[in-house]
Amino acid sequence: MIIFYANCSNKITRELHISHPDKIGQMMSPTSGFGVPKGIYAIDNGAFTKFNEQVFFQMLNKALKYHPPLFVCCPDVVGCRDRTIALWQYYKEEVKAFGFPVAFVAQDGCVPKDIPSDCDWIFVGGFDPWKMANAEKFVGLGKPVHVGRVNGMLRYRQCKIIGVDSVDGSGWFRAKDKKFYDFQEMVKGEKQCSMF
Repeated sequence: MIIFYANCSNKITRELHISHPDKIGQMMSPTSGFGVPKGIYAIDNGAFTKFNEQVFFQMLNKALKYHPPLFVCCPDVVGCRDRTIALWQYYKEEVKAFGFPVAFVAQDGCVPKDIPSDCDWIFVGGFDPWKMANAEKFVGLGKPVHVGRVNGMLRYRQCKIIGVDSVDGSGWFRAKDKKFYDFQEMVKGEKQCSMF
């Protein structure tokens, strides 16, 4: 499972990203900016804070100069199934025109039948209680699954157990935090992630 970091200026994380390219990726968004991708990366749309259409599409244009992202999140509305489905219909062709894999962001109230057949990835977003109670429903639908805001070992373990392909979270990457130590040990293979 890949762990994506965002808004991280931590030197150790950047070094781990280079030394463990199959385990760590960079999540870029309008709020964190678009840096030169080194290895796996994905592009979020920034809707969790506030969607900025102009900056989002500028980022996609910049990405054309580099290797493609693992996925790009189609614009969504945090916590709102109906508005997110409407935005998928409104933006999907414009986002797909860049040629990158596009993620539908499942929000509170979404069920597996709401996942568009023409998306490439399922990004389980939404507010934390709904997301963690429902993430498993989206695994096994024939599309890779990403879960947002996974900021510690408990959520990481849950996602790993249910078979999620990738997660992101900024909570791992605060250099003096115990979570950062756990993260380093896990990436290096020195800390096992088990159910018990």
